[in-house]
This record gives sequence, structure tokens and C-alpha cells, in this order.
Amino acid sequence: MINFIPQAEIEELCEAMLRQHLGQEEPIPQSVDIDGFVQNYLKCRILYETFAEADPNKIGFTGDGRAPLKIKRDGQALSVVFPFKTIVLDRYLLRPEEHTHRRFTLGHEAGHLISMRINPESAACFHRTHDRERTYSLQEMQEMYSISEWQANTFSASLLMPRPVMYETLKRFNGGKRLPVYGETVFHPREKVILQKMADALEVSYTALVIRLRGLGLLNHHDISEYIEKELQLGGNTS
Repeated sequence: MINFIPQAEIEELCEAMLRQHLGQEEPIPQSVDIDGFVQNYLKCRILYETFAEADPNKIGFTGDGRAPLKIKRDGQALSVVFPFKTIVLDRYLLRPEEHTHRRFTLGHEAGHLISMRINPESAACFHRTHDRERTYSLQEMQEMYSISEWQANTFSASLLMPRPVMYETLKRFNGGKRLPVYGETVFHPREKVILQKMADALEVSYTALVIRLRGLGLLNHHDISEYIEKELQLGGNTS
């Protein structure tokens, strides 16, 4: 049975661990060195292999010493059992264009590792991308959106975008003011520029940043009709 860890607890744990890792007197940097945290604080190995799983969207794996991972070496598919405290990422994540994707995936797998510490009965876990063009089985969907996957994503966001860093980054790029969003996902082009600058500074993806801002209540929500009528000057009373 999964020991559910609330978001507030994950936030506090991540901030405390980062401060221990860096030293209590050192501020958390805007771009968190997730590799250093995983290797030096969690004492975990990071390996890169070419995955040979049937599901091509499996891109990260946290070893538990029991569950095998299918990988390809020298043109042959092998099932390898990786020991506990080993994170295996698909080699393609080393491509420069996958930089933010790799960082979030590493944070996600670190979240699984921390969860295993909290709940030793947790099994080895995959991190997978979501292919919008693919039809997933019920079991795959349940795995993808399970509590453990939510927790791992929350750990990753909390490690890469800690609350103090988010507040400071918002202050730096928008004077500390919440960013307006219309509906759930629509931003004015001027806010998109700010969001991209924030994402670049944090070394995270634009999408991950928006989700994190929303979760921290740092977006100022407006009705989407306001954007359509005032900014696009369409519909409504625009005469």
C-alpha cells in the first residue's frame, strides 16, 4: 500500500533537504543542481542506457534491486536488475535539446527514491512521457496517473522550483506580481516572454513552470472573455 505524502509535506522536505545539501547559510540557487543533489546528497548513481522496453515512452527508472529494466547494449536487448539507489535514464535525454526534460525526469526519479525511503515497500518505478497520439491501456493509464507518479512529479517540481526560489524569480522578472492568465492556459504575449525568461533562468520547461506557478497560487486568473474582447477585440461589445 502506498504511503500518501501530501504536497505540503513534500514541499517542506525538499526545501529542508536542499538546505542541508547546500549548507544552512547558503541560499538555494535559482537553477538547482539536481545532478549534484542526487549524487552527493542522496548518494545515488545516475546511469544512462538505451531503453528497450516495449513502451517507448518509458524514459526513467529507479532501481530497487529486484525489478528488471530492459536495455539495449551492443545491439542486444538485455534485462538488467539495477541495485537500490540507482537511477537509470534513457540515453536520448543527454541530447542538448532535452536538457530541461532530463532535469525534470531526474528529479522525478529522485522523488521515487525518496518515496522508497519513506515507504520501503514501494516498488521500482518508471517515468514515462505521455504520447498524445497513442492509445493507452487502462493498466498503463492507472500506472501513469497513480499516486506514486503524482508524488514523484511533485517532488521533482519542489526540488527544481522550491518556493523561496519561485518567489525570488517572480520578483526578479515581474516585480513579485502574480502573472495574469485568461481561462486556464491563455497568456498575453508579454507574459509569455516573462514566463520563458523565468523558465530559462530556472532551467525548467515552460510547461513545468506554468504548472508550478498555478500550484503555488502565483497566477492571477481572469475570464477568458476578457482576453478575447479587450486584447483580441473580438466578440462582445467591440464596436
